[in-house]
Amino acid sequence: MHHYRRQFQYTCLYFIRLLFRRRLRRLVLIFIFLTLLFIIFRRLTYHLPALSSDQLFPRPFHNISQHKARICNSNNLCSYWLAGYWKDDDLKRQKLYHDVVSIEVPIGMTVTLLTNETRKIFQYGFGECVDEDTCRYVSRLNIEGTGLNLIVFAFQIVDLRLALEQIHTYIDDRKLEELIYYHKSQFTFIESDVTLISQFTVNRLERFEQALGAWSGPVSAVIYLISPHDIGVLITYFSMDKNAYLYSRVDLTIVKPDYSNGIYLKYPINKLRNIGIEAAPTNYIFVMDADFVPTPQLYEFAVSYVVPQLQTLERPTVFVVPCVALVEDYKGRPPRDISDLRRLYSNGWAYVTDPRAGHGPTGTKLLLSHPLKVSRPYYEVCYESQWEPYYILPKSAPMYDERFRNQGGDKQQHTLALNALKYRFLVLREHFIYHLDHAKLLWPGGGFKHAQLTEKEFTYFEHYIPELEKKFGITVRWPRGCSRALFKDQMRDLVGIGVG
Repeated sequence: MHHYRRQFQYTCLYFIRLLFRRRLRRLVLIFIFLTLLFIIFRRLTYHLPALSSDQLFPRPFHNISQHKARICNSNNLCSYWLAGYWKDDDLKRQKLYHDVVSIEVPIGMTVTLLTNETRKIFQYGFGECVDEDTCRYVSRLNIEGTGLNLIVFAFQIVDLRLALEQIHTYIDDRKLEELIYYHKSQFTFIESDVTLISQFTVNRLERFEQALGAWSGPVSAVIYLISPHDIGVLITYFSMDKNAYLYSRVDLTIVKPDYSNGIYLKYPINKLRNIGIEAAPTNYIFVMDADFVPTPQLYEFAVSYVVPQLQTLERPTVFVVPCVALVEDYKGRPPRDISDLRRLYSNGWAYVTDPRAGHGPTGTKLLLSHPLKVSRPYYEVCYESQWEPYYILPKSAPMYDERFRNQGGDKQQHTLALNALKYRFLVLREHFIYHLDHAKLLWPGGGFKHAQLTEKEFTYFEHYIPELEKKFGITVRWPRGCSRALFKDQMRDLVGIGVG
């Protein structure tokens, strides 16, 4: 009897355990299912965290040359001096009345130390001040308190030609160091102006002249020295007065990379764009590649209409400038307005490059085919994956991701970043940029072409998109800033939006 009772207890316990295991298994499965649903829901309905665009897309730092001379005295007290004519009172305010022991002069400046009887000139580089009649005489005058009025410092901004000669010396002395030399424009512009920004190598100097001729406003240009020999090309180019005059309104930055390894041959396109943005003297910018030429009226329209719109619109917005190409055989007059461009397009002389992903979302083809009678000088489009338009926007917008080198994904990533931040994209109806088809240019430096073809270390699809999906959710490539009604009205095949 006792045996059957124990067997019955074991049997009951077995069924209880079995039931518990089934329920536990079911509960575990339910828990896993709900967890997956929660994760998917969170990723699909991800909301932008309460962070600024600079926190989400940190602005890079560049060691750009400063036009300040550094002067140190025997007490290790150093002061920094801008270009100008500085008298004794200025020196006294900076406590520069002891022995001057060293002067460091950046590229593009000369410093002349004067007394009533002597002078000593310091040019680019670092120099110790040991002249008895000048450097040491300064401290004696100060200590004695008799004659600070006898001493002045004269600072002179040298012209661009001398700066280039100094860069030539720098390259010979310091091939392994990066140099970013900034040469300020001779003109002053108001902050609400629009700066044209471009970057290129020395083989595009002549081509960029067309853009300078069409854009009458401020320009920030960055020239990348692929080879140590490129500085000689610049010296020759700017030795001609017409070229020096043409660039007199350009904030010009010259980038000499570290030539110690092959990385410099991988063209740092986005880094150069960012350097150009930093040098821009205005709050609004238009980043454009050097092969393009804007219409003559684009600058005036940007200042008179686009900037006021950007200042008053509540939502973050960019104004897209459509781009087209002219066939290589075209020898006629360049298009000056949209009517000229429509005529060239209908005759087969003009076409839209990469009409699907790259520039198709701009709607340029529709614009060229049908003269639209509308009240607004722009139309709105929705973001599409792999879109790479050119646009006018505030300088405060996110900068370009410098991990992109060479070509491929460099502009796409910036447009995707703007879409992630819910920017609107408004396309100009009457203004555009164009370029003439040409044979492939030979890059200066024999290894540059090879470096362009090597496998990229950082790519748009494999690296950048997953990174943004972690920040903004897997729908980051879906339109975020445009009106939902545009999905129906955009008049494009929307298959592929957010797919890549």
